[in-house]
Amino acid sequence: MMEIDVGAVLIGVGLGIGLVALWGGYHYHRIKRQVDQIINKAIAEAEDQLIGLEIEVDNHTYFCYNSKDKQFVCQGSTVAEIKKAFQERFPDKTAYLAGGDPEVVAEFKTELLRLGINENSPGQ
Repeated sequence: MMEIDVGAVLIGVGLGIGLVALWGGYHYHRIKRQVDQIINKAIAEAEDQLIGLEIEVDNHTYFCYNSKDKQFVCQGSTVAEIKKAFQERFPDKTAYLAGGDPEVVAEFKTELLRLGINENSPGQ
């Protein structure tokens, strides 16, 4: 009968498990890098299409500035005027409310909600 060297078997099993772990770790990190690249590219493309607006008001006129570089974007006395002015200047971009004077932002959000409800109402 053949004797089995238990130590050799355990070393072989250990080496096998180690190699599988190394192989799996390599592929995990390779796939993770690829996924990270895809996600970062999608984020960059989305950010390229968005302009965050910071809003100020003076004498019943809203002034909107790009939240990244503080450049003037558009102005209007109503949300509808701002929406129109923004779309005329940046037809391929989307605006989002990024901040500003808290009272103005709250007023602006209320007006946006009101316009959203009216725009979706039948007969409008």
